[in-house]
Amino acid sequence: MPEAKFIYKRKFFDNEFNLAFISIFGLPFILVKKGFLDLSFGCIIFTIYSMMIYFSLSNIFKMIILNDKTELINFFGKKILVPNNKIYFSEEYYRKETKDSVVHTLKLEVQFPDKKITFYKDEEPNYDEVINYCKNKYTQSNKKIINYRFYIIPLLIICSGLLFFLFTRNCYKKQEQDNIVSIRDFGYIKLEGTFKDYKNKGKSTKIVLHLKEYPKFEFSPVDSLQYSPNFYSKLNEGSTVNIYITHNEYYKKIKKTIPPNFYDTYFNYTEIKIYNLE
Repeated sequence: MPEAKFIYKRKFFDNEFNLAFISIFGLPFILVKKGFLDLSFGCIIFTIYSMMIYFSLSNIFKMIILNDKTELINFFGKKILVPNNKIYFSEEYYRKETKDSVVHTLKLEVQFPDKKITFYKDEEPNYDEVINYCKNKYTQSNKKIINYRFYIIPLLIICSGLLFFLFTRNCYKKQEQDNIVSIRDFGYIKLEGTFKDYKNKGKSTKIVLHLKEYPKFEFSPVDSLQYSPNFYSKLNEGSTVNIYITHNEYYKKIKKTIPPNFYDTYFNYTEIKIYNLE
């Protein structure tokens, strides 16, 4: 093997993108709701997290510039040997805007057949050495090459996220259908409880009630009951309320005598719909 002329490593903490990945490392934990795994927002978290992992790992590599070839080693140890005459570079002045200031720097782009590596002079302590080797070994060109293979995995992630979303929506439809059939066949069940508090969920008009006897559940009035915040504000903590729910949710979640389906267990299990309240 020819003698190595220059070795460059980019580690996990060598770029801001990987630091951003660290900042959302705990994002999947929001899928745990009151001790239960809730996949309601799983499609969004899956897509964001998968994208961050992919782009984060793609920024970890080792580049070895040899006499007439360059060896590129990715995070998984896969080695690609590319002739230097097939590698291009370009350098240009670059204006970076931050919240507090504007930085004028140089941007170096090294274009491999299937990967583009970007260096910024203000961030890279070995920038001068890198650009010198590029000038000696590679071809300077401002031609922009689109590496379509680089976007295959992100496209697959997006498609998987979309399928996850459609699956989630179908699970909610099945829950709703089970409740409709339960109301048609059995009507409602009156459940007595002690009012604890209520709150608006997010920025919507959706209201959820908390009852002291059932701390693991949020009771959500259906649409016809959502727009009466004055009514809920008159309820006092400790007062007795009667709510009407379906047999379906009562026996699956309260009594637990009917085994819940997959879509019951992993999609908004902690929420029970209220169809009337006294």
